[in-house]
Amino acid sequence: MLRYVRASVEDQEKVREFLRQFVDDYLAGQIEELVAQRQGGLYLALDEEQIIGTAVVLLPKRHEAYLGGVRIAPSRQATGLAEEFAQFQVDEAKRLGAGVARALIHQDNQASLHILKDVMGFHVVDGWMVGTLSGFDAPEIPPMEAGPAWAVDKERIVAFWSQVPEDLWASKNLWAPHSLTMEDIWQRFEASGVAVSPQTLNQEIDTLAMYRLGLDKVLYLNYFRTSGGHLTRELLDYLWIEARAWGVDRLQYGLPRKQAENLLSVTGLIPTDTWSGLVLETDLSLTRE
Repeated sequence: MLRYVRASVEDQEKVREFLRQFVDDYLAGQIEELVAQRQGGLYLALDEEQIIGTAVVLLPKRHEAYLGGVRIAPSRQATGLAEEFAQFQVDEAKRLGAGVARALIHQDNQASLHILKDVMGFHVVDGWMVGTLSGFDAPEIPPMEAGPAWAVDKERIVAFWSQVPEDLWASKNLWAPHSLTMEDIWQRFEASGVAVSPQTLNQEIDTLAMYRLGLDKVLYLNYFRTSGGHLTRELLDYLWIEARAWGVDRLQYGLPRKQAENLLSVTGLIPTDTWSGLVLETDLSLTRE
């Protein structure tokens, strides 16, 4: 009999073994983080204690759920299990108190797209890209018009954000897009992870980026928005200088498609480990029981 359970620390090796049948699966690198979640996390579909599938339900924000990580054993595909998984994820998101749910689907995954859109009532709200950049060169002289945001920049940041209040970003998990609020910006601001250009007080912000330096020596770019884009190159030069100062030689991004395309256009770099998909969303109060 099929049953769903929340994965625990003790399940990690069994999950890794299950995921080995999927080539280069990014989910394998997230197991430890997922099983450590206080709410939600990694869920297993068990048939007589054998793992036949996985699913992820996260709450990047208190009332926002991210649904992903669905993997089904090849022998159990095309059996209706994928639709059952989707319903389980929606039900679990509701149980955890979420009012909205988002899912990230690879652009070529027509089967999952059909289930979420046509069966579950989700709709596409944006594209999403994840990738890695390396080989960037930090200038010897710091840029004149870009650098860290300071307290005096708060009013300018509010004006910039108010033009795009519906933006999505990825605060920690690059695969879990959720809404961006001014509170998010202030929290990253407190952690010295906000960069702007220009730094001239009485000028409108041209480009804003939010980032963090990981303990794994990777610079994670969580948000990257340009308006005119005239000073975007200078802002990126500042980030490269930050990376060099911390001994970092890789940048990983999880961004809405347009933001990612702007980033790649300005850097001229070819990303590795690239992934491109669609963000789908639903109001959980309107989904079926």
